[in-house]
Amino acid sequence: MVPAMPAPAPGATYRTLLKQAMRSRQERILFLTALATHILLSIALFSVRALARPVVAGGTVALVALVALPTLLERRTRMIQAPKVIVKQPPSSRGGHLLDVVRSPEVWGRALRHGVRAALGAMLYAGTATHAYGWGCAIAPTVFVESHQAYYINETFLVLLFTAAWAGALYAVSDAWRTPRACWDVPAFDPDIVLRPTTLRERTLSTLGRRVPHAWLLVPVLAVPFLVYVLVRDAFWASVLRIVGVQTVVRPYIVPSFRVVFRPWHMLATVLPVALLLLTLFAVVYTLFDVYWTHPLPMLSARARDPNAALLGGLNDVHPFFVAHAYSELARIAMYDKQRRAVLFDDVQRLHGRPVAWNGVYTACIYRLDAFLKEAPKKEAKQEAKPQAAASRPSVWRALADAPAPAPAEKKAPAPAPAPPAADTALFKFVRIAAYGAHAALRALLALIPSDAKHALLPQALHLAFAAPSPALVLDAELLAPRAVVCWAALAMEHLVDASLSEDKYGSVQKDIGRVVQALLHAHERLQMLRRSVERQALEADNQLVREAQVVRGALKEVGADAATFSTSYAPFYNELQTTWHVAYATLDTALSQSGQRIVQTFAPYGFEK
Repeated sequence: MVPAMPAPAPGATYRTLLKQAMRSRQERILFLTALATHILLSIALFSVRALARPVVAGGTVALVALVALPTLLERRTRMIQAPKVIVKQPPSSRGGHLLDVVRSPEVWGRALRHGVRAALGAMLYAGTATHAYGWGCAIAPTVFVESHQAYYINETFLVLLFTAAWAGALYAVSDAWRTPRACWDVPAFDPDIVLRPTTLRERTLSTLGRRVPHAWLLVPVLAVPFLVYVLVRDAFWASVLRIVGVQTVVRPYIVPSFRVVFRPWHMLATVLPVALLLLTLFAVVYTLFDVYWTHPLPMLSARARDPNAALLGGLNDVHPFFVAHAYSELARIAMYDKQRRAVLFDDVQRLHGRPVAWNGVYTACIYRLDAFLKEAPKKEAKQEAKPQAAASRPSVWRALADAPAPAPAEKKAPAPAPAPPAADTALFKFVRIAAYGAHAALRALLALIPSDAKHALLPQALHLAFAAPSPALVLDAELLAPRAVVCWAALAMEHLVDASLSEDKYGSVQKDIGRVVQALLHAHERLQMLRRSVERQALEADNQLVREAQVVRGALKEVGADAATFSTSYAPFYNELQTTWHVAYATLDTALSQSGQRIVQTFAPYGFEK
């Protein structure tokens, strides 16, 4: 007899359902990406008629195939297949986070790939513009020089390629800079979808309204290499000519003709629209993928033969992407789907080796709530246990190196060396070694400078900007990864427990109400402890800024200058804390606090408080 095929695991079932449901969204992402690329390309060509020209349509197809589609596939692979990054001591300061980003080989590889795609996009744009306007356009790959009676490489085209590559690499680095390293591949979460039903269109437009202006802020940084090129242009091409030769065959294809008038401002005005096109295209691609791949889907578990088994498999999955969708579905079942809740409450038998539906849901949600910020109280206790003398202001040079230190080697049995990652090539190893060497040399050099000279060279405000704990970084490192799952778990427990009062015929939920309330309250207490800890750090940093401002005001008064502009009420760190909390984590705070309170209020008439 041929043995029967083994039944798929419950987690595999939910993954299959999720991937099938994503196919239609992938098609919409591709269509919207092509539409946005066509519109952006037409705008960059400064022609309304370009929308209907076949050459622009061909350029759009090439841009989507060579720039947008590889970016989407890379983003998809990272979100679904990337392993979880565990950082034992995430940097809490801006300087430490900057070093963490610069020393990461993953960031260098991502910047290299984005730079190559952006350069390809610039070449496609130049080809499209040349085909549309002829070889006389300013961005054509070659230009005819009458004095030589020959075609030479266009200098504007070369500058365009370099600027485009720099724009792509800069966007990749800025995207990595937005979040801590452990949260680079965490699925995006929009708190607005918890407060009210939000459509894909509304969420896409609101996210584009935030990300596109942030991408445009990189334009001043794009002009820096161009200004450097203008300063060293003659020396650079003279060095290239010494290598290539003046009368060689390859010279017209590598070195531009100096008989062409060099107009730097005209060149910059020609190159910047293409850089804006590429930055906007990357922002649109990232936004479409993040929104469409993380927006809540219809009830997927209802399509399976055993809906409860499929849902439990998704709740117990190990990958954050599938877990986030499973908890989102559970919360929406608890809030809106009475029929699906009945299926969950009526499942009181162990089928196919799985637990009872309520027991499985309850265990999964309680596990997420109990594991939420489990280490935060310990960290805070350690900080409070330090003596006051040890809390002296650290040196800025040590604080700038606020990066995870290597763990000491064990003396008993040395662990086997891990295999190097695939992206850690010789180039990335060289960059990492050079960064470590430069950092060590800088620390050794600056250690020789007296403290008074250090204070003069680096004011307290600049020191705090790089070395003081950043409230946004601290909150993101602790809350960004688990906030979606914990928020959905709290809402699911609240509405399931409330609905059980009239829908749970077998009384499966009643015995666990106390444990649910306890888990919700303890999770909220840990969240408030973390907020108070970050708030103390922010107030301490702001107090140091106030003391520095008072010193400056006193010095200005002594010389008779106006000191009214140096206000002592300036609190940038506390304002950063308030803004980050309100935008990203106020919804989580509300969900944890109100869920426990509403359960207690609902069951108070039945003696639950006793």
